[in-house]
Amino acid sequence: MRTHITNIYGQSPSSTAMIAQNMVTEVAKSIGFNEIGIYSYPIHTDTPQEIRKRIDGMLAGVSNHDIVVVQLPSWNGIEFDELLINKLLGYSDIKIVVLIHDVVPLMFENNYYLMQRTIDLYNKAESIIVPSDEMLKTLKHAGLVVNSIAVQHVWDHVTNFDPKQPIFEPLINFAGSAVRFPFVQNWHSQTKLQVFSRSTISSLNEQVSYRGWLPDDDLLRQLTSGFGLVWSENIDNQSERAYSQRNISYKLSTYLAAGLPVIVNKGISNQSFITENNLGMIASSLSEIDQLIAHTTEEQYQDMANHVRQVGYLIRQGYFTKKVLIDTIHQLLTC
Repeated sequence: MRTHITNIYGQSPSSTAMIAQNMVTEVAKSIGFNEIGIYSYPIHTDTPQEIRKRIDGMLAGVSNHDIVVVQLPSWNGIEFDELLINKLLGYSDIKIVVLIHDVVPLMFENNYYLMQRTIDLYNKAESIIVPSDEMLKTLKHAGLVVNSIAVQHVWDHVTNFDPKQPIFEPLINFAGSAVRFPFVQNWHSQTKLQVFSRSTISSLNEQVSYRGWLPDDDLLRQLTSGFGLVWSENIDNQSERAYSQRNISYKLSTYLAAGLPVIVNKGISNQSFITENNLGMIASSLSEIDQLIAHTTEEQYQDMANHVRQVGYLIRQGYFTKKVLIDTIHQLLTC
């Protein structure tokens, strides 16, 4: 018996989807998993037979009785994901675990028609790893019937970087697309906003500065003061705010790995995790940020930073991912 995990390649170096799957795979490999590489490509250029041949090559190291963790979506389309899962089901006594990063029908309104196919795909697994308790409720309401469930709660951000104690100042750091998150263009706060993004869009507020996209280690070194911001707004075809109540944010883990306390929108899926561990502050609207920071003392900030340092160590070492994978394998083999 061997354990395997899928991992995507071929996307942009700044693709959060690929970065997250690569990170999970590296953690899994550290505890004995074998990697199954999946390259992102336009599958509609292939016939179903050609796709099956590609999948045969990907699964060359898989045998009967193995355990395979499939990170979904593969971003090659649900047709590819269905063919992959169905191929795995052809192995004798195979145990399939679906590790959900995103649920495409919930991300994009015009893809909701794929919800039933997505649930049917999940139901073929023996075990599911979901991002949050709220996502689990949503999927069960849509028809998920898998009994073996584990909850990720927070992503890791594995790195050798060791942050220094952050500096308290009225500064907001935001790592994300200025196009996908339009509040960047309409920043009205007096608090400075530092944006790390490939997109540079003019802002009416001189408090906004663009730092460009940075490789991971460089970004972590720049996050040395103020707060990290996790914020979602609804945009065309994407109900980002509702989705943030179900998924978990990779940028949250980036800030915590860098040692920064955070400010997050109320209702975020891991709000209780943030408040119970004193990792930052919750805001109902961006208009509250100036007052939140104005009423925060140096002592309160450093107390949050000390708690962040403890949780950040777990995140940088991959302990949340190790735990959810080990718990899942243990449940599969002992029930």
